[in-house]
Amino acid sequence: MNFQCLIAQVSGAVKGPEERLPKGRFSLYNGKKRKRQPMTLDLQPHRKTGETFPTKSSAQAAERLVAVVEELSQARDLDTVMAVVRKAARDLTGADGATFVLRDGDKCFYADENAISPLWKGQRFPMKNCISGWVMLNATPAVIEDIYKDPRIPAAAYRPTFVKSLAMVPIRQEAPIGAIGNYWAENRCPQPEEIAILQALANVTAVAIENVDLYRQLQEKLRALEASNEQLRRFAWIASHDLKSPLRSISSLSYWAEEDAKTPLPDATRAHLQTLRSRVLRMERLLDDLLAYALTEKDEGEPVPADIVIAAALETIAPPPGFAIFVDESLKRARVPAFALERVFAGLIGNAVKHHDRGAGTIRISMKEDDAGYVFGVADDGPGILPEHQAHIFEIFQTLKPRDKIEGSGMGLSIVSRILESHGETIRVESSGRGATFLFTWRKPLDAPGND
Repeated sequence: MNFQCLIAQVSGAVKGPEERLPKGRFSLYNGKKRKRQPMTLDLQPHRKTGETFPTKSSAQAAERLVAVVEELSQARDLDTVMAVVRKAARDLTGADGATFVLRDGDKCFYADENAISPLWKGQRFPMKNCISGWVMLNATPAVIEDIYKDPRIPAAAYRPTFVKSLAMVPIRQEAPIGAIGNYWAENRCPQPEEIAILQALANVTAVAIENVDLYRQLQEKLRALEASNEQLRRFAWIASHDLKSPLRSISSLSYWAEEDAKTPLPDATRAHLQTLRSRVLRMERLLDDLLAYALTEKDEGEPVPADIVIAAALETIAPPPGFAIFVDESLKRARVPAFALERVFAGLIGNAVKHHDRGAGTIRISMKEDDAGYVFGVADDGPGILPEHQAHIFEIFQTLKPRDKIEGSGMGLSIVSRILESHGETIRVESSGRGATFLFTWRKPLDAPGND
């Protein structure tokens, strides 16, 4: 049940005198148990022996409950929830005290309170010996006008307190996890609409507690993820720096061996040494790509026009002269973070050049725009990508050709995908026959035209 539904129940349940509560069945006690039955509303102030208790009208109570819902929706820990609820419980009914009770195994834990004098904060009582335990076990409210006439009340625990009457409602009506108690220093039987409001507060509290628990779980997972990412970053640094040193030594030794040979080396031997050096270069490139993959983080840099970003990417990869790159004029309107998108465009353009099956080709970069953001396209006229391969090309270390035929680590598209995912964006490929088009999304900056 969400907060809005709970408010609707309260505001809809109290419209006029003598209207029945839609789900208003409460167990009332006055020395002995009465038959459970629907109860009618009396919106007139409750009086007993000439005294008027300071209860809120239904409209005031609903308004106060809305404010409580707003406060609870922002609560991120149980202490905040309890602080809000303990005060609201008294405000809504004019009670002299309120307790926030949590179920702790087979015990009732009086976790917090707000009262004119101390009650039982911090204490635990057996469920079967406590009225809050009865409320939780039976999942129903209890209203007791005279606590000393009710056999479920442990009189010895109440004598040192001011309490003469009480109302207790369960927190969550299915498998209650706690209870909210209201207490009065004079004998009093709260009105049905007061119990309805108190139960609505308890229902809202149940939602808030669940939200707090979900937030806690989310924070734990985020901390675990950050720890895992930090380990990955550490590994990448070690791989990039510590492993490159012996690789450079291997490459240098191959040159020294060739230079120190007293006679010219056979062609086959020189070919083997050249292969060794190319493998060293491939390993160094793989280590660089691993580091780039591990250190990919969200870039919140100042947005710049996309055509400037593409120009920087083209300068970085320097496509061969046989390739024509066409950039649509519309990209001048798009404003994007330079660092992240330069790597994305460089990765996609470089991939199109690297995997082209001809010495010359055409690459077209386009953009479509809507109110939410942009969809960029990088299209080539290369060999295309078979449907069975399209689902795997963004995976790490994936290549469509043998490593001996094309230089690369197999990480180019996975790095592009990771950059986009870190910003909450998506990428996909379209290809049927020759040519492939890579399409990726990018949200507009908040201050972009059209974003109010």
